[in-house]
Amino acid sequence: MKFLLNCLKGVAIGSGAILPGISSGIFCVIFGIYEKLLDSILNFFCDIKNNLKFLFPILIGIGLGIILFGNILNYSFYQFPIQTKSIFIGLILGSIPTLLKEINKKQVSKPYYWFFFLLALSIGISCIFLENKLAIHTLENITFPYLVLCGFLMSVRYCCPRCQ
Repeated sequence: MKFLLNCLKGVAIGSGAILPGISSGIFCVIFGIYEKLLDSILNFFCDIKNNLKFLFPILIGIGLGIILFGNILNYSFYQFPIQTKSIFIGLILGSIPTLLKEINKKQVSKPYYWFFFLLALSIGISCIFLENKLAIHTLENITFPYLVLCGFLMSVRYCCPRCQ
């Protein structure tokens, strides 16, 4: 039963992996497996049997989620763009209370965290309003500096020692 449940969680994580701007980590937080998943991956060789028992059904589910939901999500984004985006924005916003509980457990709430949260929120809201004006509709408009900037911005989170 646990195997099937972890497979279903993996399907949701896989469906999140194919969406631009949606992290699979959000689904991991929602399902409450984020820390265990990271621990299993980072310490894989310390306890291979238990880590493999936990990771194998999730990896199967991720593969199935990518295969099954790729075309469904593509169709949904083109036929129902506002509704589909709203669902995923709701999933992101719905994970905030879980994150706040984790922060309150560790008692690391510092004023500058709130500053960065509000800054990121305002940048995100600005991007939503500017989406139509900045949208790239063809591959001809994509330049090398643009790709470098996108890669840099995506990697900033992983380079910051406080974020890890």
